[in-house]
Amino acid sequence: MNSINKMLIIIALIFLSTKLAAQENDSIDQCQFIAVYDYVIHTTDAADTPVNDSVQMAVLVGKHSTKYIEFNRVMSHDFGEWENIDYQMGEWNARKYNLPVIYMNHPKGEMRSFDKIVPHRFLVTDKIPTIDWVLSDETQIIGGYMGHKATGKYAGRTWTAWYTEEIPSSAGPWKLRGLPGLILQANDIGNIFSFSINQIIKRSGPIIYMSEMEHQKISSSKFTAKRNKLFCNKRYIQNPRYYIPDGALEGAVEMWPGGPKPPMEERLTTIAYDLIVPKKVNVYQPLELE
Repeated sequence: MNSINKMLIIIALIFLSTKLAAQENDSIDQCQFIAVYDYVIHTTDAADTPVNDSVQMAVLVGKHSTKYIEFNRVMSHDFGEWENIDYQMGEWNARKYNLPVIYMNHPKGEMRSFDKIVPHRFLVTDKIPTIDWVLSDETQIIGGYMGHKATGKYAGRTWTAWYTEEIPSSAGPWKLRGLPGLILQANDIGNIFSFSINQIIKRSGPIIYMSEMEHQKISSSKFTAKRNKLFCNKRYIQNPRYYIPDGALEGAVEMWPGGPKPPMEERLTTIAYDLIVPKKVNVYQPLELE
């Protein structure tokens, strides 16, 4: 069986598992629209050369809750477009980041993040963050919308955000939220991270809550400390597997999206469909410092 067929089988299994989960769990809300963001991390590689990590993220905005998830993944699985080759390849390229899925206001007043530190899955729980935004009179046009400036601090970083009152939603990318309109753009003061609106998709459908099975429950503060301790270690950039027990890699499969077999460093080591062991990484930049 060649690699592209293996990949299609895995995608089909993910799609099936999502459908089964949807059958076992009622949807938590109805999606009103999808805000798609270009998420960029400015960092360096092992040789200290400036590089960018980038991926598209989506926020499904419901009547009373939101879901933050990798864009291609949600289009393939939640909205059933898994045969779309662009979504397949987009999800494939994003998998190496082991991205979280974050729910706001489910349950009411709570934030739940399905996150990973390979080889483990975690359910990170906390209250919805309160960010004391300072609003400004400064404006600019972003994505065709009138954007208003605001600044605020969250998890040890100061953020500049631009929101639009033309879209009456307090939602935003990642854990940034709480403004008098949808956040269109956000940058930390050090210009390491940026979220920029790419498109707004009018799309209705259920917002599906992930299964909590196989996830270890942990508080947000403990998870952040654990992740930063491992990934900010100088050994991580040299060997991103340094902390993973040897036994965890038993049964791992080396995969690539198709075509001739690429060099080993360009393949993905897959423990499970949602757990990727990276061979090569850039310097880890923690979104949350505390």
